[in-house]
Amino acid sequence: ATEEGGRRSRYNILPGGVTKSVEDTFGYAYNLLCESSPSYAKESSELSRLMENEQKIGTYHFNQLIFDLAQYPQSFSGLLAQDLLEFMVARVASTPKKERENNPNVPKPTVETINGVLKAWMVTPNYHDAVARRVESVLAKLAGWQSDGTLWGVTPDTVSYNTCINCWKQSGIPGAAERATEILVLMEDDSTNIAPDAISYCSCMSAWAECAATNPRAGANAEAILTRMHSRGKENDDAPKPTTRCFNAVLLAYANGKQKGGGKRALELLRFMESLHSEDYVDCQPDSYTFNIVMKALTNSKETGAAQKANQLLRRMERSNDKGSTLQPDIFSYNIVLDAFSRIGDAESAEKLLQQMYDRSERGSIAKPNAHSYTAVLTAWARNGDGKAVATTRAEELFNNFERKYAAGETDVQADTSVYNALINVWAKSGERKALYRVTQILSTMEELGLQGGDESVAPNSRTYCAVLDCIARSRNFKAYNKALEVIKRMEDFYAEGHESVRPCARAYSIVISTIARSRKRDKAVKAQEMLRRMESEYVKGNVAARPTVYSYNGVLNAAAFTSGDERDQEEAFRVACLTFDELRISEYLQPTHVSYGTFLKSIRKLMPDSEIREKLVTSVFRRCCKEGLVGEMVLREMKALSSPDFYQSLMTGYDTKLGIPPKSFSANVVERDYDWRE
Repeated sequence: ATEEGGRRSRYNILPGGVTKSVEDTFGYAYNLLCESSPSYAKESSELSRLMENEQKIGTYHFNQLIFDLAQYPQSFSGLLAQDLLEFMVARVASTPKKERENNPNVPKPTVETINGVLKAWMVTPNYHDAVARRVESVLAKLAGWQSDGTLWGVTPDTVSYNTCINCWKQSGIPGAAERATEILVLMEDDSTNIAPDAISYCSCMSAWAECAATNPRAGANAEAILTRMHSRGKENDDAPKPTTRCFNAVLLAYANGKQKGGGKRALELLRFMESLHSEDYVDCQPDSYTFNIVMKALTNSKETGAAQKANQLLRRMERSNDKGSTLQPDIFSYNIVLDAFSRIGDAESAEKLLQQMYDRSERGSIAKPNAHSYTAVLTAWARNGDGKAVATTRAEELFNNFERKYAAGETDVQADTSVYNALINVWAKSGERKALYRVTQILSTMEELGLQGGDESVAPNSRTYCAVLDCIARSRNFKAYNKALEVIKRMEDFYAEGHESVRPCARAYSIVISTIARSRKRDKAVKAQEMLRRMESEYVKGNVAARPTVYSYNGVLNAAAFTSGDERDQEEAFRVACLTFDELRISEYLQPTHVSYGTFLKSIRKLMPDSEIREKLVTSVFRRCCKEGLVGEMVLREMKALSSPDFYQSLMTGYDTKLGIPPKSFSANVVERDYDWRE
């Protein structure tokens, strides 16, 4: 906003012309909210009557309008609420002190005004990480108004600081949890005279839960706050005591963190919580959500025996509910345990639990199996290592049972995309001869029903196509090459028709490149390179998911390294290998890995005749590999196969080697693992 004469106004939304009177300012803000929110215009009867009767407008009315800006969030809610606060402060500053005290129509801000502005900022959409900083700036301005005497006696309270903590929690900014903790510590300081309540602690612990996926210390930090809260509560009867919500926030931090040991710690906290409840901490009773989070923490921790421990907790919930307790397992409880069995491939336990769900639902349980339940059991069979033939048989029986229940009228049990994808994965990983036929049959069904028939619940997505391509690659079928090209083309065509869910991704293209590399085509290096070019073309056209990865480049190098044929074929393959390796090396967003160097050295060994030129090239490549710290086991194997012991030792001259073993700096950036384009 600008004032007359083009000068920048102190306000963000309010025009300079309307701020000359209280009535005009209030009327402009009220009308703006009414125009933007028809529902507000219908419901704001009190302020509407005030405007019609031309009554004097004071603090109460401004506060009500600011609260309404928070209750009916608009893109301008925070800005306009702050403008109204700034206007109120300006009116107070321009009014003689005696008149302020005796005239109730001078809209003097109160702590409720401040809290209303903070709330309006908290709910303002599209500001994201800026909201928390805006809220802190309001409190900083309030401190300035206090110090200069404009708003003497108007001080922030616990609600003000809680709102600030919540804004940091919701911001998602790196360091948000740390800042929320700093504010909590400030509240704990006796000199501030603003005591934290249970909401303060719970919000701060929740901030750590929000960032737990990226901060390995989140669970421990949240627990430290809980411990401090408990200690302060024991020392002072007036201090807040830990509640169920507080414990749940800490448990969620451990569950979201997925750190090893998080499940064990969550179990210990559950026991501590139960012991406090037995000591008459009435607001500290574990509920169904508590148990669900602990089971989730166990599942995510990947600790030995985690699935069994989660299942034991589920049994506890069932027994408690059978005895009349309100602690009732819901669908999330069962699905969490099914996911735990799924992760370790314990298909028999998963299927047994699925049947128990049906048995209990017949006796009145609210937890009836859904699509997620079946997906988890099917995934458990895909990961089961006891017998792939058994896995496909049981998976088909489960799927058919699912379909029969839906046909019989159980419409809440309908196979969706995730169920179909899980069934495809069982077949893809089975290695059975008819797997290729079955997965392409399932894909055709999904395309017919979902993409062509309009049933989005069963429409294939990128994961579907990747699973099918994975099956094709594993099949070793002589038709795999053509099948892979056919499937990726269908994927591209459906995406071009506007089906966003089947957007071709780098993983899909990389699997196709790997399939090409495994074929017996004499020109497979060229064909793999052409597929890489298709990826790049898709990426340039705006499909960011198709941006080539290092696995894509390594797949082309692999195709070149295993090219057979006559001299001309091998020369062309070597040209492809050199060009691909150079493109990877100078890429703006990718870097070669030890697999890239190892595969390129393999290409040199298999495609380039022994000569002085080859020796110079090997020397150059190996030294660059050493410099980049990428000398892995594959590189060493290829170097030993490429060169004589004397030549290899000559390359080590000048380096601190022991018994011919390269120094650790040569492998400093190697992450040794079996290379797999499916990763």
